[in-house]
This record gives sequence, structure tokens and C-alpha cells, in this order.
Amino acid sequence: MGKPPRELGGFVALPLRLQATGAFHQEATHYLYLKPHDPQAPNEDAPRSLFLVNIPISTTIASLKHLLTTQLEGGRVEKVHFTDNVQDRPSSASRSSRKRKRMTAEELEAGLDTYSLPDVFDNQIHQSGSTAIVVFVDKPSMELALKAARRAAKSGASVAWRQGAESKLPRLGLTRYEHHKHLQFPSRKEVLRSVNGFMTAYAQMEEARSRETARKRQLPDDDGFVMVTRGSRGSTRVEEAREIAEKHKGKSKSLEDFYRFQMRNKRKEEQNDMLKKFEEDKRRVEEMRRRRGITKVRSNP
Repeated sequence: MGKPPRELGGFVALPLRLQATGAFHQEATHYLYLKPHDPQAPNEDAPRSLFLVNIPISTTIASLKHLLTTQLEGGRVEKVHFTDNVQDRPSSASRSSRKRKRMTAEELEAGLDTYSLPDVFDNQIHQSGSTAIVVFVDKPSMELALKAARRAAKSGASVAWRQGAESKLPRLGLTRYEHHKHLQFPSRKEVLRSVNGFMTAYAQMEEARSRETARKRQLPDDDGFVMVTRGSRGSTRVEEAREIAEKHKGKSKSLEDFYRFQMRNKRKEEQNDMLKKFEEDKRRVEEMRRRRGITKVRSNP
């Protein structure tokens, strides 16, 4: 059997020793892959974060903090994001701050997916191959944890998963469902809280959609006309009307400048025509005077 790799595709291959449980009676070696987080859209947390792949199915925030901080003696962890965990939904504070920015109907509709019925289990079981993002308090803490993981992978000895925290190990297998059987129906209070949150977000989405529709009805077309439909209410809010007026102020000014330029050219053309007619009349008068003088001279003898 070949020697397991220490790194794979830029990831540090950290071997974890999974202890025997009631659901699985033999120890097993599980490889956790981690590297510095480098997302396509960088954010302020990326430089101090680690990206983890193939986390154990029983991983919790406490277990990752215990592994990286206590067992590997790395830096202090600030927060953990799981890709398939409902705990990563935006908080009510962040939602309220976004509401003040007047989100669009599309953004509010996408946010409806964050609302669901309460969970019937007190811990999350992840799918095989799931990922997580661990954010440390600072970049040196992240580098310290990564260095400790490299050192553990280089030694070849597996790290006991959740050693020293067995009391917090989530139940697996049949014991998991036997323990949570009484939670298969959420409480009425939790259901009402979840439904009310969804309906509030849905009402905000409908209000934003009607507001955008009313604004579109008030926009004039290329000829400057506003289409009046049966569903229009005839007026919008004062601030929206001002906003629309400001948008079309520049357009109306450009039209006025165009008409002013057109009238100026028309007046110049009229003046040129009058000058041409004046010159023609002047030549005719001179011609008539010349002919009249010749006639008088011939008639004297």
C-alpha cells in the first residue's frame, strides 16, 4: 500500500481517525483537505479564512474549533460557514439593514428561499464531501492553524477526531432517530414564527413589484407621452415623481436646445431669402432706370 499524499491539488491532506460508534463499530481514517480560502469574489474575511473539503458528516462548529484550536494548537476561530447548513442564513439584523436600502423585487424573491420550517434535529448531518469555510480572528491565526495541519500531515499520524469532546458527539444511526422521534413535529410557536417571516418577506416582494410597475407606467416614451392603463392609479409618491422628473430633466433640456437650434437656423434662412429678394429687386430697379434713360435720349432729336 502506497504512502498517502501530504498535499493534493494545493490542499493539505490531514488524516483524521474516526472513533468507533454504535452505528459503526470499527475505527476509520478520514482525510480532511484544507487550504487558504481564495474565492472568485474576494471579501474582507478571505485573507484570514481556510477552505475545508470533505468534512466529516458529524462536523459541528464546536468540533472544528476544537480540532483547529485545541488539538492542532492553531489560532483562534471566529466563525464557521457550512455550505449545506441552514445556520448560514442571513440574520434578521442583516435583513433589516438591507430592507432600508429598498431591495428590488428580484432580490426579495431570491431571499424567500432562506425561510423554511424549523428543523426537527438539534444537529446537522452533512453530506459526504461537504465543504466549510473557517474564519479566524486574524491572518496570523489562520497561518498558524495551516502550519499545524501541514506538520500533522507530514508526520503521517492521524488526529483523533473530537478527542476530548466525546460528550458533545452527535448521535448517529438508529440512536439519532430514536432520540429525536419526539421532535418530528415542531412546536406551534416555531411554525408560526417561520410562516410569519415568510409571509412578511412575500408581502415586501409584492410591494416592491407593484412599486416598480407603477414607476414604469409613469415613464414617458420616446415621443414624451405617458401611457395610461386601466391598472394605473394616476399618481406616484412625491419622492418617486421627483426622481422621475430629475431623470428626464436632462432629456427635456436637450430637446429644448434642439428646437432652439432649429428655430435659429430657420430665422437665418428667412433672412438670407429676404436679402436675396432685396438684391434681385435692386437689380431690377437699376435695369428699369437704365432702360428709361436710354429711351429719353433717343426721343430728343
